[in-house]
Amino acid sequence: MSLQAIWIVQLPSAIARKDGRLLFSRIYPTCVKKEKIAAGIHYVPLPPNPDFVKSLFFELGYTKEGMSHFIAARDSCQKDMQNPVYEIATSAGKLWPLVVVEQYGIVYCCLPYVEQGVHTRPPLIDLPGVTQGFSLLCAIADFLRPVPHNELYQKIPEIYSFLTHAAPFGSPLDTNVESVIAKMTNRPSTVMTKSQKQPGWKPVIHKGKNHIYLSVTEYVRAVQYDWDDAANVWDVYGTISCKAELECVMPEITVTVSQAADGEITPLDHLLIHPCVQSADTSIIDPGAGQVRANPRRVRFSPPNEMVTLCHYTASRIQGIPITGSFEMFVEEKKVNLKVKLKLHEKIKNQFEYCELQIPFHNRGPIASHDSLPSSGSMMLSPDRKVLAWNIGQKFSSKTLEVNLTATVQFADPSKQPASPQDDPFCVGQNAYAQLYFKIPDYTHSGCYIDPKSVQVSPSMKYKLTAVREYISKEYKFWNIQGDALRSVIPKCLTTLNNGTIDLEEK
Repeated sequence: MSLQAIWIVQLPSAIARKDGRLLFSRIYPTCVKKEKIAAGIHYVPLPPNPDFVKSLFFELGYTKEGMSHFIAARDSCQKDMQNPVYEIATSAGKLWPLVVVEQYGIVYCCLPYVEQGVHTRPPLIDLPGVTQGFSLLCAIADFLRPVPHNELYQKIPEIYSFLTHAAPFGSPLDTNVESVIAKMTNRPSTVMTKSQKQPGWKPVIHKGKNHIYLSVTEYVRAVQYDWDDAANVWDVYGTISCKAELECVMPEITVTVSQAADGEITPLDHLLIHPCVQSADTSIIDPGAGQVRANPRRVRFSPPNEMVTLCHYTASRIQGIPITGSFEMFVEEKKVNLKVKLKLHEKIKNQFEYCELQIPFHNRGPIASHDSLPSSGSMMLSPDRKVLAWNIGQKFSSKTLEVNLTATVQFADPSKQPASPQDDPFCVGQNAYAQLYFKIPDYTHSGCYIDPKSVQVSPSMKYKLTAVREYISKEYKFWNIQGDALRSVIPKCLTTLNNGTIDLEEK
């Protein structure tokens, strides 16, 4: 599949007191001619660049009125939204399917060639050009992401070179940023024998010292209420990533995913693997065995040049929350009194890279002062004086594994500060929460780790191996005991699940 045109536009909001502007455009006449033949009398010609930018901004709501002025053709709930695919109106007709990606004040657009003809309006699932165009736009965005806005014009000539390698003649062939940049810079490759075939997804071979980096990153999400009628909820999941820099065309790496004794040693389930993974052992669980065994799992793969996530996993049999706690807040007119208690689970490694509790105060004035008494660590305020942060430190008390905080927070007059769009409309009165951020290096709750001695590389070669693991909180909240909380509740009419069907309770 191919693309008719590509546009890169800078949004008005990204330029102080100036209108948006077109940074780059490229039209592929061959693809345009193919589209004209396929569409016949229904063909809509590409508009001039100024008209295209104007129509694009109107469709996205970047006009002087913004989205405040209702326009039925654009804003009606009856309109079928298929983001990131848009339809924009021009003087000659409507352009469709226009793929739009917006990142950091820049809009990346492309118009794929529709073999069936745009007048037939085929489902997007039947248009591979949409998928390829979206991947190409994301690659261009990654290519330009490190560049400051005031230096974008200096990078424009390189976009032509980027597209020459990534999408010659408008046909996306390689949307991997690292491999395209390697082609652009003519990075040297090792000499291959005649029997070796270099894959298209790995056009450049690493030249230098051999190095394999393996990482296990495990995350925990938790919501705690400390109520009798609401159970705490949490889940643990993780990823295994690899970056292999090897002087070889198609190396094969085999690693063993094991369970260390410092975790709960629970089996991994719902293992989702990357396409580069050629095989992965399955986990067999015998319900009648009396206990669940966590057997090592071998993963064999042929890695690309860039960092790749080999697999995603979940660990649903984790028994305990790593850090339990309670958050209590009493509200008065212009101040609140806080009580926080946190306790580390006895099986969790008591060694943090960081551990910080943040208490945001929504829909209130800025914090005027606070009188805090933490059992360990230090207190600080965010720059906007809306968040009280407690830096707990790198360890809990070795005797009790507990930390406590009491604080009184005074607020300034809220009328002196405009409302922030970051304020949560639910968090009014005593509805509040505290959020915990922590990271434990060289540890995972499930015990998952890569055994360095199990790593095998074919063909055999010397290499440096780095294997790390870490345990990170993702969304870890404690709701105020004295207020309400956002939570999901299973309807009472859904009682039991029998034989694959849900029985409804009669009322």
